[in-house]
Amino acid sequence: MRFAIIGQSAEAVVLIESVRAAGSHQLGACCVAGSLAAAISERGIAFSQVASPEEAIIDSGVEAVVVAEEDVDRSMSLARQASQADCHVIVIPPDEVSTAYSFELHLLLDESQYGIIPLTGHWYIDPDAAAGREMEKNIQQLSMDLPLTEDAAELQRWQLRAVDALCGCGFEYTRITALDVPGPDGRLLSRSVTLAASDAADARVPPGILTFRKSPALHVFTPSGGEGESGTASSVQLLVTTTDGEEHSSATALPDPAGSEYRSEDEALVMRLAAHLADRDQCQRHMEQFSNTLEMVAGLQKSLRRRRTVDVYFDGISERSAFK
Repeated sequence: MRFAIIGQSAEAVVLIESVRAAGSHQLGACCVAGSLAAAISERGIAFSQVASPEEAIIDSGVEAVVVAEEDVDRSMSLARQASQADCHVIVIPPDEVSTAYSFELHLLLDESQYGIIPLTGHWYIDPDAAAGREMEKNIQQLSMDLPLTEDAAELQRWQLRAVDALCGCGFEYTRITALDVPGPDGRLLSRSVTLAASDAADARVPPGILTFRKSPALHVFTPSGGEGESGTASSVQLLVTTTDGEEHSSATALPDPAGSEYRSEDEALVMRLAAHLADRDQCQRHMEQFSNTLEMVAGLQKSLRRRRTVDVYFDGISERSAFK
């Protein structure tokens, strides 16, 4: 598959490296700028730069377009152009992404003959980390320790990826609790986020726990595959704890894929994406999960404001119908 790259988000460099690592896929024309252009240059990746996104979309042989645009309206417009040009689309969510964006993207998928996938947090973990263990494996909880950044926009991005990573493990979370712990000077020391199911859930759902804190002792997964302790880890692990006390850890490219030291999944990432783009049912499933993740993140912000647990009710079908 030949990929065109458009936009400024440095996160796209992870996919570009994956394309370069896979012999069966190629990098086509690109229209990149800002931090993405800098990240590509730093890694010494050769690419063909064109003057406009439209040129990249209609480049000869392009089958998939990666939209890494930082502006929400621009991102949606380019995704629509690429889909109408008979290309598959991979979208990296902009910072100001909302459920309205996901519903519009979902409608675009409904009307298209080609796949559309948001590249979100669950793509950056081992696909067998939790989903393959199934409910019968008696999972007690899922957890992830992440570093805390003082940059509000960056923290928002990290939260979106981390929440999506937990939601992508195959459990139906409908309840979220977020708690901030400030220091004596009022600055944030830590943030805990707990995802759970309502008491009326049909099946037992193990809680998902995210802990953001300054200088956490995290396992770093280095390019050589080794492990070490660090207070500023750029890659963290997903920890699955079972009821018999066993712990299973999986390397991830979270919280910041572009800055992650975890590289061994590079080829696997594009191979998985290409396979799912060709499967409309899979695209629909990923899009529904994306909408649910955004609902959970909105609930997270509400929980912080109200200082209590928030129940998130998913009403995607009726909202999408009204939007349409």
